[in-house]
Amino acid sequence: MSRHHLLLVPGFFGFGSLGELSYFVGVREALGRAFERLALEVNIVEVPTLPTASIRYRAARVRETLATLAESEAGPIHIVGHSTGGLDARLAIAPTASLPTSRKFHDQSRLRTLVTVSTPHFGTPLASFFGSAAGSPLLRGLSWLVVSGLKHGRLPLRVGLRLGGWFTRADDALGFQPTLVDDFFREVIADFSSERRAELIAFIEGISQDQSLVFQLTPAGCDLLNAGTADPDSLRYGSVVCRGRRPRATDLLTLTRDPYTRSMHVLYALLHRVAGFARSDRLPEAVPEQQRVLELAFGKYPRPSWSDGIVPTLSQVWGEVIHATNADHLDVVGHYGCSRPGQATSDWLPSGSGFDDAAFEALWGAIAQFIAEEARQQDVPRHRRNVGTERTEVDQSEAARCVPSSRLGDSVTGAGRARQALKEVRALPRWQ
Repeated sequence: MSRHHLLLVPGFFGFGSLGELSYFVGVREALGRAFERLALEVNIVEVPTLPTASIRYRAARVRETLATLAESEAGPIHIVGHSTGGLDARLAIAPTASLPTSRKFHDQSRLRTLVTVSTPHFGTPLASFFGSAAGSPLLRGLSWLVVSGLKHGRLPLRVGLRLGGWFTRADDALGFQPTLVDDFFREVIADFSSERRAELIAFIEGISQDQSLVFQLTPAGCDLLNAGTADPDSLRYGSVVCRGRRPRATDLLTLTRDPYTRSMHVLYALLHRVAGFARSDRLPEAVPEQQRVLELAFGKYPRPSWSDGIVPTLSQVWGEVIHATNADHLDVVGHYGCSRPGQATSDWLPSGSGFDDAAFEALWGAIAQFIAEEARQQDVPRHRRNVGTERTEVDQSEAARCVPSSRLGDSVTGAGRARQALKEVRALPRWQ
């Protein structure tokens, strides 16, 4: 029997690696352990993608990887996409999708499963903000400043890098928790050769030059994507759904005294609040089979305001809900502060979710189990009805009539949502 193949597709701001800094931290290892327990041989491949480019261009990268894999290897293929990577994968396998690539993938029958993790199938309010008149220039301006420093910096750049390295060593000595800054200096900047500089410039310029993805992640943009990507009925869809901890005013009093962790938690509070402005009429109700899993995991059916800090919880539901857990958007790909020897990482988005090594193993173990179940059904006809496909057939105008007009009028624009969120963040107590 030919071995199975699994494609890992990164999401927004996604990268395979920058230096030694990885997007999927410990995921290969967790899947490897799970597949070994399940006695399934699986070849895992990470898809190189573009950080903020249009879903159409990102999907082309997925299709090119599929085509290369299909030409070189026999055997069934599975795909797991995190965040926007799930949308990239859905578009890449749509038979009628017109993508900017000459590579073709014809053997749809080899596709067996597609699992999406924290994917905004029905959009996220954060995209409305970052695609607004205020948010878009912010991303472009920050990218330009960083690239200018990397390209033209001489003494100031060297001094800055040395100071940054000194700072990360100093906060370690003081007992502060590892942070994204620590990871960045240790894995990317420590060996800041000309090759490493070029790699980083290329990544940031990609963000600066093409931010098409931001608009496409709005509820309206995802509505159009859903209309044009009818699910192939030859493979099985599954989703991992997450709920981030709701920030509280007392959090800053109980957090570590590490200034980075505190400031990043304030950022998380802001993101979580804006993501919570999802309109219920844009989030079709889950079907009974999906509802049962969500209610069992969370104790009750998710509210429209629930999110993982980036994506509304109900926007993540697609196909069979194979796992639901309390985690923020980056916890699920290993950036939760892993404590395993040799795989220690920082918590990139300090949310206080409580996500840990056991939860990480359970999540990726559930994905492996889902893939293995389908892999063993060799004789089952490949035509199937996927769970919940009728959710995209809901008449949104009918759903809107059930929502009070005052609700529809609240903070409709991205800027309005951001202003409301900022007011609430300012109410958090200051620390000494």
